[in-house]
Amino acid sequence: MTKSLDQFKSAHAPDQEVEYLRARVAELERIRHSEREATGEAREIIFALSQAVEKAKPVAMQYKPQKTSSTPITQVLHLTDLHYGEVIAKDEIEGINEFSPEVAVSRLQLLCDKVLDKVKTQRAGYNVPHLHILGTADYISGDIHHELQVTNAFPCPQQAVECGYAIGALVATLAPHYSTVTVDMITLDNHGRLTQKNQAAQGGLNNWGYVVAQVVQQHVRNISNVKTNIHARASAIVPIGAERYLLFHGHQIKGWAGLPYYGFDRRVALEAVKRMGFPELHFTKLVCGHFHVSVDSDHWMIGGSLSGTNAFDHASGRHSQAHQTSWFVHPEHGQFDFTRWWLGPNREISYRKDQ
Repeated sequence: MTKSLDQFKSAHAPDQEVEYLRARVAELERIRHSEREATGEAREIIFALSQAVEKAKPVAMQYKPQKTSSTPITQVLHLTDLHYGEVIAKDEIEGINEFSPEVAVSRLQLLCDKVLDKVKTQRAGYNVPHLHILGTADYISGDIHHELQVTNAFPCPQQAVECGYAIGALVATLAPHYSTVTVDMITLDNHGRLTQKNQAAQGGLNNWGYVVAQVVQQHVRNISNVKTNIHARASAIVPIGAERYLLFHGHQIKGWAGLPYYGFDRRVALEAVKRMGFPELHFTKLVCGHFHVSVDSDHWMIGGSLSGTNAFDHASGRHSQAHQTSWFVHPEHGQFDFTRWWLGPNREISYRKDQ
């Protein structure tokens, strides 16, 4: 009996499990074929890359020693608020600081060593033949307060003369390490004044700072590469490389409750306005002291103090470690590498070592 095609397929059709396995095998075959094609493409890409790498010859490496720049760079040292003659007893301020004429001299010697170490390092890449020292006054402790009159190491005339010799010794020690040394000193300040109130007219002459500057000038007068400029007035423009610094002491800026940042910016504006119309009097930055805390801002710079925290600071909840500052000036690109030189006791918290 002849069977129809449907009956034949029905009689000989495999069960569902066999059909699933056949479909699964077919699917795996497609996947393997696809992977073979992808692997072949990847191999072709890798082969092409290897051929390209073989054709690209490695660059010949040759060490080139660093050459010192031929452009002359000026190192600038900012001296301010030395307060020579002041006495700070460490027992009165919990051992945080101490100061005396002997300590002042030792700190100036330490500052000299640090500055010379710095320039030796920088000369590995820069040509630094010049040193420029900027003095922004308060060189001595003075006797403007009764407390200073009874606690200073000795009277103002002795303070001024000895301070002049100390700064002169610093300049003389630094001079052999530079082609030229220029010293610019402002003499009008508040601690050195000889009047009860700050004096505008002739304030730079009627001031112990003027005596200090004169002693410095006489002390180094026979050193051929040293030039000393005394500015017996409130401010002076000092051009160095690409910068034109406006020096003044800083007591002219009034403030309270910390650093008067608004006062600094306001002073920049006032100085700029009063110099409008006088191109020879324009400046790029203010440089001052007085506040015993160093700051390097876009338009003004403040130096530290050699004395550091005294009894009045400690009683007022303030602290400023003894320090001075220095930096470098490029003739085209301006200043760089502003550095604070810490000169006082170690700032580490000593009690941690005992725990």
